[in-house]
Amino acid sequence: MRIVAGTAKGRLLKSPKGRNSRPTSSKVKSAFFNIIGDSIYNAGFLDLFSGTGNVGIEALSRGAERAVFVEKDSGSVQLLRQNIILTGMQEFATVLPYDVCRAIKTLGEKKELFNIIYIDPPYKYQDLEGVLDSLAKQTLVEKGGIIAVERDSRTGEQEWLHNAPFQFWQKKIYGSSMLIFFKNRESS
Repeated sequence: MRIVAGTAKGRLLKSPKGRNSRPTSSKVKSAFFNIIGDSIYNAGFLDLFSGTGNVGIEALSRGAERAVFVEKDSGSVQLLRQNIILTGMQEFATVLPYDVCRAIKTLGEKKELFNIIYIDPPYKYQDLEGVLDSLAKQTLVEKGGIIAVERDSRTGEQEWLHNAPFQFWQKKIYGSSMLIFFKNRESS
C-alpha cells in the first residue's frame, strides 16, 4: 500500500501479513478521491473500519484537516498507529480502537461533525443499514456531507441501499470493488 498523492505521496504503508485483510486498492482509492474532488480540503474525515488507515491517511495527505480512524482489531490498530507516525500525521489523526457502533455513539456524544465518511467493512459485514442509521441519529454528517461505502461488486443490490437515511448520489464499479456514494440532505 502506498500513498498516491499529497504531502505524503509515495510513502509505503505497513500492511498485515496474510490474507485476512482486504486493503482498498490504489485504483479504488484514487477513484474515490477523484469523485469527491476539492471537498477533501480542510474536511473532517471519518474512516470507519479503517484497517491500517490506508484511506484516512490518504485523506490527510490530500488536505483533510483531521481524520478519525475507527478500527477494533488490535493488530490493525497497531499497524494504523505505525502508519500515522510513518507519514507524520499524528497531529491530525485520532484513533478510536472501538467497534463502529461504540465509536459512532462516542463521537455523537462529543457532537463531532464530519464532511466526508468512508465506510469499508469486511465484505461479509451485514449491518450497513444500522451503521448508516446510527450516523444519521447521532448527526455526525455535515449538511451536504459525503458518505462512501466500499462493497463487493459481485453481490446483488442490498436492501440497505434503498433504506439509507441519506440521499443516494452515485455508484461506481472497479473490478471486484464497488463504491456507493450518498449525500446528507438534512441540515446539521
